[in-house]
Amino acid sequence: MSNDLKLIKERIIEESRVGELLEAMGCEYVEKKNNRYEAQLPLKFESPNKRSVQVYLNESLSSRIRTLGESDIDIYGLVSYIVFDQFTEEERQQGLPKAKRWICEQLGYKEFLDNKYIPLPSLIQLNWLKDVKRKRKKKRELHNLENETYEEQILDQYIMYPHQLYLDEGVLCEIQREFQIGFDLRSQRIIFPIHNRYGDIVSIKGRTIFEDYEKRNVYKFLYLINFNKMIELYNWHRALYYILEKKELLIFEGEKTCWLSSQYGFRNCVAISGDDLSEWQVSMIKELDHDVEIVIAMDKDKSIEAVKKQAAKFGKIRNVYALYDNIGLFVDKDSPCDRGEEVFKSLYTKCKFKVPV
Repeated sequence: MSNDLKLIKERIIEESRVGELLEAMGCEYVEKKNNRYEAQLPLKFESPNKRSVQVYLNESLSSRIRTLGESDIDIYGLVSYIVFDQFTEEERQQGLPKAKRWICEQLGYKEFLDNKYIPLPSLIQLNWLKDVKRKRKKKRELHNLENETYEEQILDQYIMYPHQLYLDEGVLCEIQREFQIGFDLRSQRIIFPIHNRYGDIVSIKGRTIFEDYEKRNVYKFLYLINFNKMIELYNWHRALYYILEKKELLIFEGEKTCWLSSQYGFRNCVAISGDDLSEWQVSMIKELDHDVEIVIAMDKDKSIEAVKKQAAKFGKIRNVYALYDNIGLFVDKDSPCDRGEEVFKSLYTKCKFKVPV
């Protein structure tokens, strides 16, 4: 069957049918972007992120689900996850024939089908079941989801020393030690742990050391341990004391921005590890006292509309502010801390606005 799997992928790419497959899975907002397709998860996942699902147009049809921390699957794994609710690697391996058959049924690749199988009904034929499933589906409990945790000894397999790449980007050695920056020889990636709200390690994130990572067809960032990042806020366990002390929470996109912000003396910060707050992350923040101001500081490439969209998730009873560069302090995709301490302090003092709801 392995040769069939490869041939099917080749045909999908040759016939440009990735978008069609995503729509058949029930994904919405399907759009081609350079070397990949992006889409929103089907309704049953209740995810608002329109770029959550990504399928890369390489020979493996590498796929990932950004909001759920799934980054090491292919098109068959994606079908297994979305269509058949097979969430573990073991389940997906066992369900591989079923995923293959589903793809072939949707695309009409009958030559790859074993006739002893009864064809699966298409998603269009099963549309009437969607409403039934929605009505029967129980409302998810936001606080019942937890990631698997790992002992600190998991870091013993890495070289736990500051890395020159981050030194060149302005992250001091002491800050790299504090945030446990290390290096993984096997994957050739700079690594750092991801913790849950209680300070337990739930994943390890790795950054490639290769600047030409796109030509090499590798991810710039990759989670070495799969987890659900939607239910975590990076740096929460370190920042909580400072948030309560200062009555202010700074929300950044990336983890490195937290490191630099802490280096500059602004330790009351978290990162969403993306550009879209999940309902779990919003719920966690709403647990803070109402007198804690929420400050959203997104990267330079995000519009004011994108900032307002995130702010609206906190409702009308919270004071939500934005650090929004309207005086030309940054360029391109700069994060709020990329231009150094003085520039960040200028952003904080001159460009802090209350976001109208």
